[in-house]
Amino acid sequence: MRPKSWRRCGKSLGVVTGVFLVGQIFAAEPASRPGPATTPASAPLEGWESLPDGTQGQAMDFQGAGGVAIAGYLRKPAGPGPFPVVVMLHGGGPNKQATYKLAQVAALPTTEFIANGWALYSIDFRPNPPAIMDPLEWDDVAAAIAKARALPFIDPDRVALVGGSHGGNVVSHMASRVDARCGVMCAPALLDLLEVAKVIAEGKEAVNPALPRAVADLEQKDGAKIDEIAKNPERYHYLSAFNEVDKVRFPLLIINGRKDDASPIPIIDAYVKKLQAAGKEVETFYAENGPHNFYFGSATNPETQEACKRMVAFIGKHFNAK
Repeated sequence: MRPKSWRRCGKSLGVVTGVFLVGQIFAAEPASRPGPATTPASAPLEGWESLPDGTQGQAMDFQGAGGVAIAGYLRKPAGPGPFPVVVMLHGGGPNKQATYKLAQVAALPTTEFIANGWALYSIDFRPNPPAIMDPLEWDDVAAAIAKARALPFIDPDRVALVGGSHGGNVVSHMASRVDARCGVMCAPALLDLLEVAKVIAEGKEAVNPALPRAVADLEQKDGAKIDEIAKNPERYHYLSAFNEVDKVRFPLLIINGRKDDASPIPIIDAYVKKLQAAGKEVETFYAENGPHNFYFGSATNPETQEACKRMVAFIGKHFNAK
């Protein structure tokens, strides 16, 4: 079970669906509600359905590590393809409704991905994940990517990953585990708890109450203070994308709000510097007015528009690369 403290601050972050990010604290849906899905997300789907914009959609579950059934929804342009595919991860814990809606909804960036002729595979997380940061989730995503690549209408060589909050955190780990054209990490919550602890200690940045609780949970789990864990991370089997930058396989775009207290900018900056020092390709977009979830949502929000524009340009550049 994930620590209880990871389930507490949902209301303060504008929960829409009741699912919280990274152990159920940060909202799984956009901060501003988009329009309704083209069909009820809970409706059973048999075969392909035709969506109003001429695209086709289908519930497409996959088997994660150990054969666990995990929800997914595939949306593609009409026609035989092969299409590039964006594998997309919402925030929070497992939520089939959020997974379906992310692919079906008429909101950014989904609409722009589809408008560019790309397929979209929105995937969920395994039921009842047993830990804050569970490597089984990374194996699950690898299985979903393999399933997408095997589809006859998908171009297996043109795969991109996009994740928000916990989904963004997962993308950071997939970057060292799978081959893809590129990845987009949006406000990757709790990217590194050692860096979180530094930000808290410095006291210069506003932090969401969930962040110090997450540090305390880690200390309780490992039976050691965060300073001791930092001195000997191998001893405590500490997991972090920061420790994997040398193995990153594809270019990354990181999108974050400058005032996002769930994903403070100093943590993102520290990660970017490590990537650059390792010779990895990384781009950033820091929105001046970007609360958590601003990157998914209404086309009337200028920050959301700009985030979507950056995503499309970045992914398109790498899809079109020889």
